[in-house]
Amino acid sequence: MADWSQLPKDLLHLISQKLNSHFYQLRFRSVCSSWRSSTPQNHHHHLNLPPKFPIPSNNHDSTFPLSKRTLFLISPPPNPHTLQPWLIKIGPDSRDQTRLWHPLSRDKQFSIHSPNSIDFNHLPVIDLGCEFVIGNFPSQSSSLPPNNSLYMEKVVVFEADADTWQIGKGRCSILLTIHISGKLAVFRCGDERSDDRCDEKWMIIPDMLTPYDDVCVYKGRPFAVDSTGRAVVVGPDLSVEMVAGPVFGGDKKFLVESEGDLLLVDKYLSCLVNCLRDDVDGGGGGGDGGGFYEIGHGYLDGEFYEIGRERAVRFDVFRLDEKRKKWVEVKSLEDRVLFLGEDCAFSASALDLRIGYGNCVIFRDDVYSDSQSSELGVGVFQFGRFRIAPLSCFPCYSMFFWPPPEWVGVGLR
Repeated sequence: MADWSQLPKDLLHLISQKLNSHFYQLRFRSVCSSWRSSTPQNHHHHLNLPPKFPIPSNNHDSTFPLSKRTLFLISPPPNPHTLQPWLIKIGPDSRDQTRLWHPLSRDKQFSIHSPNSIDFNHLPVIDLGCEFVIGNFPSQSSSLPPNNSLYMEKVVVFEADADTWQIGKGRCSILLTIHISGKLAVFRCGDERSDDRCDEKWMIIPDMLTPYDDVCVYKGRPFAVDSTGRAVVVGPDLSVEMVAGPVFGGDKKFLVESEGDLLLVDKYLSCLVNCLRDDVDGGGGGGDGGGFYEIGHGYLDGEFYEIGRERAVRFDVFRLDEKRKKWVEVKSLEDRVLFLGEDCAFSASALDLRIGYGNCVIFRDDVYSDSQSSELGVGVFQFGRFRIAPLSCFPCYSMFFWPPPEWVGVGLR
């Protein structure tokens, strides 16, 4: 029988470089001492990134830590009963301590009582993607310096050829985000983090017909979409090339990769008055239908509609057709579930989620926050039924989040 601990260190190092997830790197390092010593513990892994960054909208010299977090769908161990998986986000806080975070939040952290721990080495795991955040998190910690990333938008990071991106030789890492002005901002880091290999500040791309809404990395290239739905790809010379024309209609655009396709999610907002309806059929949501928001304009059929704040009332989805350079409307998501968070957007199949239906969007929205509790505001939009409800109305969806399912068996706080 082969002794895997005796593999050459250069081969182990090469293998570890192919593990582009911090979680899988931890699994690799836990095999034995020789595997652990073959690669350093570094939550940025092979990305060439300095430990701290300035904020694009910050006029001061302050810098803040950059953290990478990974989203996982953890399946239960083999069991004759149907058990729900657990959707989690794992990544370091500002002190580089590995923590659990709410999958759709930048700042909400979950805690587990010590000395209990979760051993994922023997559980099926699906990597759903990752996010990068700049700032001191959790921001509620009084022992951390003030967090000046209030206006920090979503950040994406990708690896590229340094020579192509005009930042030396070898490999480099590129950060893309949206400046407070609505323009795109780029930060470049080379293999050798010296003055001539790493930008000292964010570079603002002047091109902007309308403010940008979202950024993502698709097929290794940086994409961005503006408030009209016009999508562009950023080139090494910081030029932008249009890859899809506008899609007018909604108020907020999101980019999501799903099964190899790039999707545009168009979120409609309204200040229309609304009412809670307890008699609406939940349509397969697993609840009794209570809590669905019906959109109205005052009094309707004798019911009083209370004036509310701006909220999501509808979502449309489009698929990128790269050859025709246009967005093609998607009538149904079939078994896919899209998740829209503060710094990430990802998708999963109904099969992997162990639910009988997909075709919905689960999104972060303060409208659904409960002022009497610390629960995060999350809503669900069902395609086909065109109805929106708080996450609590869908037990089969809410069980993905917090608290963990019983099979995890850990102490909570």
